[in-house]
Amino acid sequence: MKKKNALTVGLSALLLTSGLLAGCGSNGDNTSNSGDTNTAAKSTDTGSDSSNNGSGNAAPEDLYKKHLDISIAYMDIGTVIKEGQTDDMLKMLEDKFNITIKPVNESWGDYGDRTKLWAASGQLPDAFFTDATSGDLFNQWVEQGIIKALPDDMSKYPSLKQYTDLPDVKGAAASDGKNYFIPRMLASRNELPNDRGILIRKDWMDELGLKDPTTYDELKTVLKTIGEKKHVIPLTTSSIDWTSDSVFHNLAPAMQWWQKIDGQWKPGWMTDAFADVVAHERDLYQSGILDKDFSVPNMDASAKFNQGKAAALVNTVKNMAYDVPNWSKENPGVKYIDAVKILPPIPAADGNNYLYGYYDYWSGTMFNGSLSDEKQERILAMFDWLASPDGQKTVRYGLEGTDWESKGDLITNKHAEEKDFDLAKKYPSSSIFNGMSIWSDGKRYVEGYGPSEVEQTQKYLDEVEAQQLQTGQKAPVNWVVNAYAGSLNTGGGDVQGLVTKLVMGKEDIKEALKKFADEQMGLGLQDAIDKVNAKFKDEN
Repeated sequence: MKKKNALTVGLSALLLTSGLLAGCGSNGDNTSNSGDTNTAAKSTDTGSDSSNNGSGNAAPEDLYKKHLDISIAYMDIGTVIKEGQTDDMLKMLEDKFNITIKPVNESWGDYGDRTKLWAASGQLPDAFFTDATSGDLFNQWVEQGIIKALPDDMSKYPSLKQYTDLPDVKGAAASDGKNYFIPRMLASRNELPNDRGILIRKDWMDELGLKDPTTYDELKTVLKTIGEKKHVIPLTTSSIDWTSDSVFHNLAPAMQWWQKIDGQWKPGWMTDAFADVVAHERDLYQSGILDKDFSVPNMDASAKFNQGKAAALVNTVKNMAYDVPNWSKENPGVKYIDAVKILPPIPAADGNNYLYGYYDYWSGTMFNGSLSDEKQERILAMFDWLASPDGQKTVRYGLEGTDWESKGDLITNKHAEEKDFDLAKKYPSSSIFNGMSIWSDGKRYVEGYGPSEVEQTQKYLDEVEAQQLQTGQKAPVNWVVNAYAGSLNTGGGDVQGLVTKLVMGKEDIKEALKKFADEQMGLGLQDAIDKVNAKFKDEN
């Protein structure tokens, strides 16, 4: 999951895209760490006693009698939750659970480093966003008591329990058998159409009479032709592992997914198929097709594409509708939906197109290891409501009666005729709450599509997704096996750094990957391979 610029757009954009920010996010971000709160607050359990003055949906008064201050770290939370700011949605939520949210700011560009620093210095907030839900760092946090496990019984939180009970999530339990994070859901299935792919300039393809490629060589020809004729970068990306997933997932599943090869489970990057992926990426780079700046830190590939400096962009294409405002700023008068499309993936050698696969979730919320049960229960209650149908309607569409009214299972938008209405301006916290508990699994409560360009783009995305689900094959990945494997120490080596070096160099790819694997064996990889194969000997 990568980076995404925060922005506020009209209600239609917010409604249609709040559930699209997959985690897998898109490329490039220069988000600053602005906001009132830029340093982590060490978890404390102090708070004044006050009565619960919650909304009409509040729980019984004695349930949340003690007022609590809750510190939460989340992307750009400090820019939208500010002291003295008028925000009736935030007020409703804080009143409902008798809390005051203390924002701890982080950005898409630094959340990983910030979390590590807070954990190492004992300064973690009460709850925090992370994509380190498995692996070496996660195991260290568990062993050192840095993070707090979820309650064994989650029945008090039914909206969350339906997710914590999923096989992927249960399989990610730590060595003590406990789960330590609330999963931030991508979807209720592992197949994620449109989650990885290439966005390409449709208008330039039409102008040059180019057809959709069906082989790797044809893909090279299309990209190279546009690059030469339009004097632009043929293919841009800000992450080589995204190129592996987006361009070549039909050649080999993502390098982190364990696969059973010749009867033995092992990480995907150890397979010959992944070595072939790296060879293809080197070919793209040496042919002048892949952006020479792909490895430059914080390189904004999306900006290059929107500014007409690149013919194609490796991206989370399901975020296409979210990119409309950025495109419009750079290309006034040119409709995004007319100029850009999703390039169909190149079929695998067997002729099939395998849907991109991922866990049901891509990140999660964890808790400070020193957090009291009382505070954790209050936070879980809030997250449970945010994940509920009522909570999802509220954070996506505003306050019932004020901004929308029920129409059976659908809703009637009371601002439909207001051309410039922006929910995120009326309730700044909505841009945070709409992804804090569920990333993109919430039900869309709108009927049909309106005339806006964002809605037209969303309609196109839905059509592409429906076609891919109908014609594509399931990803050849066993997610239960991978959830368990991801909880193990595998050596901690930087595979992505090695791949970057190999793409830009001349070293023998297979030999370099084997040498790297040999180095990792004594650091935990061999033990992990033995454990996975012993536990899942009969699985495929």
